[in-house]
Amino acid sequence: MNKLVWMGIAAVAAVLLFMVWMYSTFIDSRPVSPEKLKQIGNTTTSRTQTPNPPPTTAVVKPPFNASAYEVNYTLVFTVSFSGITTTVEGWVVIGTGLAGNYSFGMLTVPLQGTATFKSATENNTTYTMTCLHGDCTVNEEEWPFTSLIEGVNVTRTAKGQCRRLNYTGTLYEERGMLDPKAFSRFVEGLSGNYTAYVCEVSGVMLSADLRATASAHGEMMRITLKMEAVKAGPYSSETYRLILQEVKANK
Repeated sequence: MNKLVWMGIAAVAAVLLFMVWMYSTFIDSRPVSPEKLKQIGNTTTSRTQTPNPPPTTAVVKPPFNASAYEVNYTLVFTVSFSGITTTVEGWVVIGTGLAGNYSFGMLTVPLQGTATFKSATENNTTYTMTCLHGDCTVNEEEWPFTSLIEGVNVTRTAKGQCRRLNYTGTLYEERGMLDPKAFSRFVEGLSGNYTAYVCEVSGVMLSADLRATASAHGEMMRITLKMEAVKAGPYSSETYRLILQEVKANK
C-alpha cells in the first residue's frame, strides 16, 4: 500500500475521531433536567434487574480431520546465506485420505520463473510432475518442501487457542533440530535449530510460522517458512484419481 493511500486512511480516521469527540462533548455539556435523571435512573434499575444475556458464539465443526482433509496454503520460504537472500513464494493444496495423498500448486523461484507441480501417492510410491517453462518432468520422490517443517528431537508444547478460517484450534510451539536430509538437495552439511508456531484444528495444520538458525560450511544461515491456510475442506477422492492418472500418464 503506497504512502498516499495511508495518508488518506489517516485523514478519514482523524475526521471520524474528531466528529466522535465533538458529539460526546456536546452530549456531556448539555444540562439534564430532573425528569430526565429520573428516567435514566428508572431505565438503569430496570436493566439491572433484567440483564440481557451475553451473545453466544456458534461452534463451527470443521468438515475435516487428521485422516481426511484438503487444505490450500499460501507459502513463503526464505533462506539468507552468505549475504544473499532467496525467497520462494506460491501456494500449495495438500490432500490426505484413505485412497492416497495428493498435492498440487505453483511456486515462483528466483531466476527461474514460475514452476507448477502435481503429486500423488500410490502404495509406497510418490509420483511428482514438475513443469517449468513448458517442460515437464516426472520423478518418484516427494516435492522438495513437504519435509521442511519436520525436524528431529522435536518438543511440542500447547500454548493456548488459535483461530483460523473461523475454526478454533490449538496453538503449539515446536522446538527441534533441522533434519539434514530434508535440506541435502539444497545445502550439504547443514545443521541447526528451529522454533515453529503451528495452529492445528482437528489435528490438521492451518498455519505454521517457522524460524531457524543453521550453519553450513562455516557460514551462518537463516531460514523462515510461513504457511497460511486460505481454504480447508474434506478430502477429494476424485481429485486424487485425476492427479494420479495425469502424472503417471506423463512418465
